[in-house]
Amino acid sequence: KPSTSTIKGSAYLNLLADASHNFTDGLAMAASFYASPAIGATTAVAVFFHEVPHEIGDYAILIQSGFTKSMAMKAQFVTALGAFLGTIVGIALEEWSRRPENYDSELADTSVKASELVLPITAGGFLYIGSVGVIPDLLSLSGKRSVDLVQFARETAAMLTGVGLMAVIALCE
Repeated sequence: KPSTSTIKGSAYLNLLADASHNFTDGLAMAASFYASPAIGATTAVAVFFHEVPHEIGDYAILIQSGFTKSMAMKAQFVTALGAFLGTIVGIALEEWSRRPENYDSELADTSVKASELVLPITAGGFLYIGSVGVIPDLLSLSGKRSVDLVQFARETAAMLTGVGLMAVIALCE
């Protein structure tokens, strides 16, 4: 069993990032179900399908950073609790904003309630993460034109498949 001194510090940063990511997923799911059951179900399915490869990748990072398999599994479980906490916070925020005594607690003299900002804020956070984490990798070039064109075609096909799947889901709601 490795000592904590042999575990890379980046592993702990990864765990913190994973917990906050899971918290945001929980917020998004709670807000989505309050928007409508169909949007909530769609969000839950989308979260499930993006979390499976994400958690497998995080597990691999922990193993490479010095965690044992058992330690990595336990750490991943603890970070998954962030989704439950995010869901609880999302539900509490929505229920609080629905109380009659809070009807006049609008933000900055607008008719926007705090609970109505959860989905746009989480969507913006996901767009930010995607843009700073994924786009630089997509823009990297190997210097070989044929390899770069094939990679561009693959990335474009993957992106269009994702957009197409989301369009189908939206049409089926």
